[in-house]
Amino acid sequence: MEIIENEKAQFMLLAGFIIAIGLVITTALLNNIIFQGNMAGEAGSDPLKYDVVNMMQITADEMKSAYRNANGTSDSLKIANFSRQMQNFNGNLSKIYALRGGGINVVNDTSNWNNYRYANFTNNGMANGAANWTVIESVNNATIVVNISTITPPFNISITNSTKTWQINFTSPGNSIVSNSQIKANITSAYNISFVNGANVAGNYSITGNTTYGRTFIRARDYILNATVTFSTSKVRANLTIPVSVPW
Repeated sequence: MEIIENEKAQFMLLAGFIIAIGLVITTALLNNIIFQGNMAGEAGSDPLKYDVVNMMQITADEMKSAYRNANGTSDSLKIANFSRQMQNFNGNLSKIYALRGGGINVVNDTSNWNNYRYANFTNNGMANGAANWTVIESVNNATIVVNISTITPPFNISITNSTKTWQINFTSPGNSIVSNSQIKANITSAYNISFVNGANVAGNYSITGNTTYGRTFIRARDYILNATVTFSTSKVRANLTIPVSVPW
C-alpha cells in the first residue's frame, strides 16, 4: 500500500510539474505575441516605411498619367503640358501633407525626353535591367510597333506558343511594324511576346492587342523620366530619386 501511495504521490508531483512548465511556456508565447503585435503597430505608423512608399507610387502613377495627357504640336509644348500637370500635383500633394504636419516636394527631370534619349528594351528600361524578358503573355492578337534609335546586334523579338517559336531579328536602326496577320501566319494559337538581348538596343515600342481571356492591353515605353521626392515629418526626412517608365 505504501508503494502504491508513493507512486500516486510521484505521479501527482509529475503532473503538477508538467502543468507548471505548460503555464510558463504559454505565458512566454503570449508575451511574444503581444510584443510582435506592438512592433507591427509601431511599424504601421512608421511614415518612412509606408508614407514614402505610397507617395513614390502615386508620384510614378501621376507622371505616367501626365505623360499620356501631354498633348501638343511639338515636344516642347508636350513637355510644358506635362510639367504643368506635375506642378499642380506637387502643389496639391504639399497641401495634403501640410495638414498632417509634414512637407513634400516633387521635382521632375525631363532631360531624357528633351534630348531624345530613349529607354533600353530591358524590363525596366535601363541598361542594367533584365535583357531577356517576357513583355506580355497569353496573347490572342497583337500589333507590334518598334522604333530603334541605337542597336548593337543581336536583338530580336521572340513570339512563342506551346509548340513553336518565331523570332524577328533586328540589325539596324529604324521603324518596324509587325502586324497581327504576320504573327498569325507564323503562330496560330495563343502566344507570349518576349524581348531577347534588350540591353543591346534603345528606342521606343508599342504593343497593343488583346489576351486569350478577353482583356485589351498596351505595353509601351518611350523614356525613363526621373522624379526626386523630398519628404519630411517631425521624425524623418527622405530624399529619393525614382526612375519612371513612360507612358506605361
